[in-house]
Amino acid sequence: MTFGQVLAYTARMARETPIIPEVIEPDEKLPRDLVAMRKFAYLMDEAIRIPGTGRGIGLDAALGFIPGIGDIIGAVLSTWIIIGGLRHRVPMRYVVRMVINVLLDMAIGEIPVVGDIFDIAFEENLMNMRLLIAHRDRSRPPRSFSTIAFTAILILVLIASVGVAFIVLLLTAAVWIANQR
Repeated sequence: MTFGQVLAYTARMARETPIIPEVIEPDEKLPRDLVAMRKFAYLMDEAIRIPGTGRGIGLDAALGFIPGIGDIIGAVLSTWIIIGGLRHRVPMRYVVRMVINVLLDMAIGEIPVVGDIFDIAFEENLMNMRLLIAHRDRSRPPRSFSTIAFTAILILVLIASVGVAFIVLLLTAAVWIANQR
């Protein structure tokens, strides 16, 4: 198949595939904990609008400016949405994706300057909230915290451990660079 044929096929498929807008449930139809998580995600990622850009920044980006531990604190706070995914029976592949989003934000956020810019642009809490809302099992009741506590603690420990490992790695790299002079 040539490149032109691939483009023609892609264009034909785009015309034939209906576009279904993202379904956003109003707060009145959501359980109270999901409404609180939605507000939390907004606070973490877009609470303050940047004039003239149409974008916002949130507490997660502000925490990222605290050297060393700010991104870890933001990641630990972000696990609330992941725990909500476990509670509302989101399939495990999406829960893993949520964990990867948080770890990616934390890992890149630890890098000075570049990480701060990335924190502003990468809105993992809103992405994770969209995954939770879209893939939760509405046909079954949410799990109790006692049934997901072990998994929730494992996720918290994983995120905190990866954060500490990145700090140690960055400090080791800084010491190594300083000794090269």
